[in-house]
Amino acid sequence: MALECPSNGEEMTVTVTEQRTGNWGRWGDDDERGALNLITPDAVLAATRACKTGKSYSLALPIQQQGMPLIPYRGTPQRLTLVNYADGDMFTGFGAPEGLGANEDILILASHNETHMDALCHVFSEGKLYNGFPAATMKTNTGAQRCGIDKVGCITGRAVLLDMVEFLGAEEMATPHNLTSAELQACADAEGVAIRSGDILLIRTGWLSRFLADPTNEERMMSQPGIGLDAVSLIRDHDVAAVGVDNSAVEVIPFDGGFLAVHIELLVKLGVYLLEHLVLDELARDRVYESLLVVAPLPVTGAAGSPINPIAIA
Repeated sequence: MALECPSNGEEMTVTVTEQRTGNWGRWGDDDERGALNLITPDAVLAATRACKTGKSYSLALPIQQQGMPLIPYRGTPQRLTLVNYADGDMFTGFGAPEGLGANEDILILASHNETHMDALCHVFSEGKLYNGFPAATMKTNTGAQRCGIDKVGCITGRAVLLDMVEFLGAEEMATPHNLTSAELQACADAEGVAIRSGDILLIRTGWLSRFLADPTNEERMMSQPGIGLDAVSLIRDHDVAAVGVDNSAVEVIPFDGGFLAVHIELLVKLGVYLLEHLVLDELARDRVYESLLVVAPLPVTGAAGSPINPIAIA
């Protein structure tokens, strides 16, 4: 708008804008689900039309103590036996005859080691979570008061697989390749798939396959292909709801633009969810570039993430 400068009568131009960080406020000041709001019932119904064969694919790694891409400070998953055949006498009070009993476990595992999903409260920047909620709303004893994984419920939507190994070549993706918007779009065009609002974008880099072939190579954890800051524009412009990659952080490692720079752009600013350590090789082998994806995180109140077993239906 134009304002008159009182000192000399000349006109000066002042640009007035309403500043908004990414998608903050887009679905209301109290919104805690972020880009999942883009997956409407109509979008889910449309996603079911991606099913052509009925074949189902699990995209999850096995949860075990060895041979998996485990980050040391998170600890290794533990499966402990609670009861088994040796505890048969404890069931007699329930009327169990000899030889009848139950096997049960106790599971101890980190929320971000195995195939998992980040909640919107997983990362904070400048003291803020998604939608401007204070980082201090994550409490030690009660967990996340805002944007916890329990706010997700479940995700059912259309998934688009971009097989960058096939498109760029295995040799190129064997490096910490920083995937750009142009490369992702070119891959989608080559596969003949369109990226639509509310889609879940799956990106195969081949990193997980290489790790599983030689899990003793510790240097591999610190050298991973993935998306960089340039790719954020494609995700934002297409209104993608979630991004899943077969690496440890979705983003390229070493990080492009600083520590967790892509996490900040997607989780914190846009409310786009991240799925990590996805097993995408079988989908790629069958050239399933479009599928119905179902993701159900554990509804742990206040958790910053959850192990998942995503199911793609072709």
